Amino acid sequence: MRMKGCLGMAAAIGTALLVTSAGYAQVATTLEQAELAGLSPQLRAEVEARMKQGGTQTVYEILKTTLLNRIKAKHLGSEIVALDFNRGIVIVRTPGGRLRASRFDTTTLELKS
Repeated sequence: MRMKGCLGMAAAIGTALLVTSAGYAQVATTLEQAELAGLSPQLRAEVEARMKQGGTQTVYEILKTTLLNRIKAKHLGSEIVALDFNRGIVIVRTPGGRLRASRFDTTTLELKS
């Protein structure tokens, strides 16, 4: 009897944590709001739309994924090894193992080089 009570309590706590986590993922923190404020209106709308889909990615993770997809399209088979959003610089490792720096626009994530 006591074991059932403990299991029920654990299930209730687990459910509360899941609900809290899901709600948290959809609300931008102060830092994320600052990140969003620095984006172009079009990119900001894209990021906000992805956040509303109920995923668990943060603004930074969405921006990083977007940038990664753009880099992968331009530099096939490359891997991001360093990323500086403030300076708009990304370092990629090419399939041949060579490191290459690329600049990007921090408001649109469009690659410049």
